[in-house]
Amino acid sequence: MPEALVPIADNVWLYPADANGNRVEPNVGVIATGRGTVLVDAGNSPRHARRIAHALNAAQLPPVSHILYTHHHWDHVFGAQVFSAPAVAHELSRELLLERAARPWSYTFIEEEIRRNPATEAMYMAMHRAIDDWHGFYVVVPSLTFTHGLTLHVDGMRFDLEHVGGQHAPDSVVVRVGGVAFVGDCYYKPVQMNRTVESTSDRALAARLLADESIRYYVDGHTPTPQPRAEFARFTEA
Repeated sequence: MPEALVPIADNVWLYPADANGNRVEPNVGVIATGRGTVLVDAGNSPRHARRIAHALNAAQLPPVSHILYTHHHWDHVFGAQVFSAPAVAHELSRELLLERAARPWSYTFIEEEIRRNPATEAMYMAMHRAIDDWHGFYVVVPSLTFTHGLTLHVDGMRFDLEHVGGQHAPDSVVVRVGGVAFVGDCYYKPVQMNRTVESTSDRALAARLLADESIRYYVDGHTPTPQPRAEFARFTEA
């Protein structure tokens, strides 16, 4: 389990994804703005988020002031309640998370959902492994949303959020800050996919992300190391 922050650029770190994919613990971006800390995503559970908070404290970073969601999927947002900070996301994320916030989260609810739709078993059981105690759990719904893009200034640091969509989630957002692009799960690496219409679309999106020459590193949702431009560019190759 990662317990330390990985530096990427000035005042920008990564709390890396767990190498054990069964834990479904994705990357979380960490940006110190001076008086506060901005997170890109929030971890998959309160337990995951508390480990992230411990790493922030160990690095003597200021309290979390904002959480920027790359998309609405549970493994990226279900830890947000630990930080008591407002969340920012695409307007579709808010709609989807309002619906999820209204669900009666508990192990009984998960069992009922699996019985109703057995195809969801893997997802719900991963969720339950991450959140072993549902008492007091709640979903943090974004309080600030946007449609196409948003530029957020926090203590003099600039965050550019762009809605890109993609095959993985229609609300996917890319966050650019300090020469780093946090791309979440907006595309899947072609090397992990068959040559389908979807993978071609994902390659095109990844290629578009390379168009911003100010970006030196790319961080996707589940690769536990930042990717330099040259490495990221390989994923766009046919």
